[in-house]
Amino acid sequence: MSYSTVLLMALNLQKKEEIICKIHETATRALSAVVASLDGIAVNEVTKLRKEARDIGVSIHVIRNTLMRRVIENTPLACLREILTGQNIVAFSVNQPRDSARVFVKFTKNHEHFKIKGAVFEGKFIPASKINLLSDLPDQKEAIIKLITMMKTSGIGSLIHILHILSNQKKI
Repeated sequence: MSYSTVLLMALNLQKKEEIICKIHETATRALSAVVASLDGIAVNEVTKLRKEARDIGVSIHVIRNTLMRRVIENTPLACLREILTGQNIVAFSVNQPRDSARVFVKFTKNHEHFKIKGAVFEGKFIPASKINLLSDLPDQKEAIIKLITMMKTSGIGSLIHILHILSNQKKI
């Protein structure tokens, strides 16, 4: 019997509906979500993963696939439906789109059985093979710094070019 099956068997229908509503609320606010296979991962390892994720604002859930399909219904995360097979763990990023991917990528490095299945960002499915596109995104502060640096560099470069042209014209 799987981890999620044991957890949900003990819950009555009303509790399941409350859990689905709570996770659905998180899913609708999520900037991105990542799904991974939970096969071969011990419960205590999942607990450590959850703590690490919680520290950076990522919400992690182990939920039955049928319930997860209901959670993501009519959300930008609906494209995850196809990869919801087997025992899964889902991470939702609410603060920065890259956070859930970074947590899972880092966890993958120390746990060979942990396999990322895919992710969704801005309503688009990202296969596991391209998860680094999401995990390597800069956060908002980094993006602003890069933009300012680029604007500064291009502005100074243009100024130097104009000054060079003007100095050549005066010589003639």
